[in-house]
Amino acid sequence: MIYIQTLGGLSVRDSDGKPIAGTGTQPRRMAVLALLARAGDWGMSRDKILALLWPDAEDERGPRALTQALYALRKNLGSDDAITGARELRLDPAFVSSDASEFASAVSRGDDGRAVALYQGPFLDGFNLTGAEEFARWVDQERASLASDYSRALESLARATRAKGDAHESVMWWRKLAAIEPLNSRVAVGLMEALASSGDRTAAIQHARVYEMLVEQQLDLPADKEVVGLARRLRAMADERAAPESTAPPPASPPATPPASALGTSEAVPAAGIVRESVTSPPVRAPVSGPGRSIARVASIVIGVAAVAAVVLVARSRSSRGAASIDATLPVVAVGNIATFGTDSTGLTAPVADLLTTSLARVPTIRVISHGRMLELMHSLGFTTDTGQRGLVNAARQAGATEVVDGTLYARPGGRLRLDLRRVDLATGAIGDVHTVEGNDLFALVDSGTARLLASLGSPVPAGSVADVTTRSVTAYRMYENGIRAYYRGDLHTALGFFDGALGEDSLFALAAYYAALSDGGVTTYSDRMERAKRLAVRASDRERLTILVGWARTVSSPAMRAIAETLATRYPAETEGHLYSGIARVVEGDFLAAIAPLQRVVAMDSLGLRGGRARCSGCEALAGIVSAYQLADSLPTAEREARRWLRLQPNSLTAVAALVNVLELAGRGVEADSLMQAATAGRELPYAKTVDFRAAHLIRAGEYAAADSILRAQLREPDPQQQANALWDLAISLREQGRLADAVTAAHRIRAANARIAGWANAPSLNELEAQALLEAGRPSAAAALFDSLAQQHAPTDAPSRRARGSAWMLTQSAGARAAAGDTASLARLADSIGALGEQSGYGRDRRLHHHVRGLLFAARGADRQAIDELKSAIYSISAGYTRTNYELARVYLHAGRPRDAVAVLQPVLRGPLDASNLYLNRIELQELLAQAWDATGQRDSAAAHYSVVARAWSNGDALFKARAERARSRAAGLGR
Repeated sequence: MIYIQTLGGLSVRDSDGKPIAGTGTQPRRMAVLALLARAGDWGMSRDKILALLWPDAEDERGPRALTQALYALRKNLGSDDAITGARELRLDPAFVSSDASEFASAVSRGDDGRAVALYQGPFLDGFNLTGAEEFARWVDQERASLASDYSRALESLARATRAKGDAHESVMWWRKLAAIEPLNSRVAVGLMEALASSGDRTAAIQHARVYEMLVEQQLDLPADKEVVGLARRLRAMADERAAPESTAPPPASPPATPPASALGTSEAVPAAGIVRESVTSPPVRAPVSGPGRSIARVASIVIGVAAVAAVVLVARSRSSRGAASIDATLPVVAVGNIATFGTDSTGLTAPVADLLTTSLARVPTIRVISHGRMLELMHSLGFTTDTGQRGLVNAARQAGATEVVDGTLYARPGGRLRLDLRRVDLATGAIGDVHTVEGNDLFALVDSGTARLLASLGSPVPAGSVADVTTRSVTAYRMYENGIRAYYRGDLHTALGFFDGALGEDSLFALAAYYAALSDGGVTTYSDRMERAKRLAVRASDRERLTILVGWARTVSSPAMRAIAETLATRYPAETEGHLYSGIARVVEGDFLAAIAPLQRVVAMDSLGLRGGRARCSGCEALAGIVSAYQLADSLPTAEREARRWLRLQPNSLTAVAALVNVLELAGRGVEADSLMQAATAGRELPYAKTVDFRAAHLIRAGEYAAADSILRAQLREPDPQQQANALWDLAISLREQGRLADAVTAAHRIRAANARIAGWANAPSLNELEAQALLEAGRPSAAAALFDSLAQQHAPTDAPSRRARGSAWMLTQSAGARAAAGDTASLARLADSIGALGEQSGYGRDRRLHHHVRGLLFAARGADRQAIDELKSAIYSISAGYTRTNYELARVYLHAGRPRDAVAVLQPVLRGPLDASNLYLNRIELQELLAQAWDATGQRDSAAAHYSVVARAWSNGDALFKARAERARSRAAGLGR
């Protein structure tokens, strides 16, 4: 059974939950599926589909395009019956189901719980089609209709649970509804009544204040009278309950210990720290420990509280998009400014804030904004040096926090530490609880502060100490904290020194190991460091453990990456990492369009980070992922739109420029790309090697080989072995395209020596894939197969199993291709089985499909065209940027089967692939030659002649074999031109 997801994105998966690949995943064809999924049993007419997707097509071109789309979709879905009908098209429910149809069915039968569970986000969220305005309008209408049904279902659940007497569950449903309809007075009243029924009148009154503020800010209108009146009645009820208590006589003497309601159970307070006071503000009280000290202490609390309140009230006018993504049923806490009183505690404030954040985050009943996220936002807001209250409060609001905790740190006699902590409501500026704790050391202090804060929040206190998930060395933690600050301001060299210093103090410090990996620019050392961090992750808190594991999973291509990322995103939705890695995991798996929604969410969450450069920009990574996803889906117009959007957000970013330049190059607009790059780099000192790489690649793609070779040969005279290796790599690609394969093999072979010099030792593993590829194209397939076999065994000793499996599967697939070219098909079946088993151990979607490529070669060798076509189509990861040998072999089978138009369809996208990635696996001029033959077979003389002419020019000075093929191409082009 095929399943189409349209709510929260657009993706298609098979019965095993794996994304469907192939030509049917092109955006316009996916749009056809979305239309039919939404239409359900009613179906949709061909005329309406044409009007929505091909409104400007000529009389014949539109219907022909739809017919081709339906053909491709039926093949991808695995059955010609998956889409039925002649005039009215519909999905056959026996083969295909969708969340859209299930949602509509649940709504129609009144199954509100099922409807809400199915609604994972807006209809076709993140899916766009260039040049299809009617389709965009249809999406907007359907999105609004579905969102309305979702809102009705939420309200129905909220009212039904309230009627059953379950006020707490009713609050949950009302909160979900209020999150999407914050300005709806009926919803505000419903939530307030549910909160009051559950016994939380304070929260009901607070929601009224939030509603009033939003209406004033966004609509410039007064709040609804019903909301205001209900809030007034609730306040009056609260005042009536409080009045008798206020007249009660005070106790004759203060209790020896705070009441149990303030402290919680005795187990809640770690033995290493002593809780001194719990005060609900106002008033603020201080213990009697000397007049001067008491006055100073009261003054510090009042000043600190007043400053935070002032910042909150000033910042109330700034709405935070980040807050909308947080589950409103849980408090969201950020740790703000920790000030010092005196000089003895100077240097401990930053570690206290970081440790307190880590410690509070161990509890699943609250959400805590991570220290790294706060630093990111501080830099984005322009507070690069000022870490005071104003910047931290603004960062907390931007992160979606509902309250901020700040405090003052004191050094006590005998080396003890005291910490005054305060809670401030970010929506109102109201001051909550004030607590004082003491401890013998930094970790005991934080443990005590954690216990007191969690007790006031009504949350359980985690077992053990924060030192159990960080380090027990104060020196190590202070060095780590210095490293974190250097990392987020972009000084990676300094950061790495601090992290290594922290590891020197405590070799088991997981977070120091993880950030050391992120700060290390070396490819080999980065992998080794990440492996070390992964081994130590068991000593980190849940959030840090998941963050380390997902970073490691990405490094080693682990199939667990997506599951870890989604767990991280679910548990900590206020952090960007989970959403970012969820999107990246989908791209890696081959579910390109489904990746857009989580990546766009990161862009929205990190919108401030896109204002300027910094060491770590989640929004930048997400935009790069979005551009790549559209490129891989062969949707270059959409990729260009996203790249231009990125450049508008960051006009001075060379990374954004490079993304747009790359898209333009792939789209065949080389002159425009070159002009953009020159304009962007004017007046900037770029590394010479990067300039050479770009310029050479541009010239090779344009067919200006002599100019490219001249630049690259000059680069070979540079003393740096890395520059030499890069130049040899590009030179080998250029020589391959010119048909000078003997020279290409020599250039590729020379890379071995350069790699050995880079590694610094004579026996470094320096075999390279490009040399084997050049041997294959030079007519030496057996030698190529032997080299590919050797590469399949070339692993670093510390490589993870998934990384070994990925490398072996990839090289064995290319070895199988070389064996097939040599006429040796006896081993292909066995190799296909091995590659299939290895591919399952890799998280890379291409690897999981490679065995189909080998089976396709075997069927093709046997003349079984139908089976070969099915297998080769199943092998396609990306039609334009996957393993392009698959496209080539599939086109050859199509031609053999008398289907030249299908051959053209799978060959043309390859020309839109990257020069040193997907086009590395196939000589692009051989591709042009086969494309010319395919056009020739269709009778398209002009197209065939154009491609034959490219072949004739490129191979005019090639080796004898290629020169002969160039002559044949020239002759055929001339014949077609007559």
